[in-house]
Amino acid sequence: MKVLLVLLVLFSPFAAQSAPAQSALSSPADHGLKPVSVSAARTVEDTYIRTFDSLADVPLYATANELIELKGQPLAIVPDPWEDSLEFRYADMSAGIAAGMVSYIHVSPEQVSAYGLKLNGREIDPLRDTLKNTLGSPDFAAEDGDVYMRGHTALKVYVDRQTGEWRGIDLFDDYSD
Repeated sequence: MKVLLVLLVLFSPFAAQSAPAQSALSSPADHGLKPVSVSAARTVEDTYIRTFDSLADVPLYATANELIELKGQPLAIVPDPWEDSLEFRYADMSAGIAAGMVSYIHVSPEQVSAYGLKLNGREIDPLRDTLKNTLGSPDFAAEDGDVYMRGHTALKVYVDRQTGEWRGIDLFDDYSD
């Protein structure tokens, strides 16, 4: 029985991959097997973003000090008209600071055109990317845009429903409304 197992291992098509000295004996091509491309199977799955952690390289929930360490001094700090918070404005994005932490991140089309856009550290292009592959179907279709949920975080892509043109993107905690 042991001899049979040894012979099976030696002449298995997989033995050629694991034992370099025996590679001349057998290869998957010798058995009519074609190599399988794992990357093709991964591309669809890898394009889908499963969590929303950061936008424009700024993590949601970063402290104000971490934001300044990451991006430098803001161009302006203004009161947020919608919340009891401050908005730190940078050339490539704006961040709402409430209770000392980033509560939302906003980017405009002009900022994306000039600086690009990263979601969770991955480049995305809302003008050319098919967001359906990247984000899936929206969880909510609001009057002013589409909302995508991941746990307690939300990404809202503001869209002009008349023209289909996008107007901005916000990343925020869904509790912050």
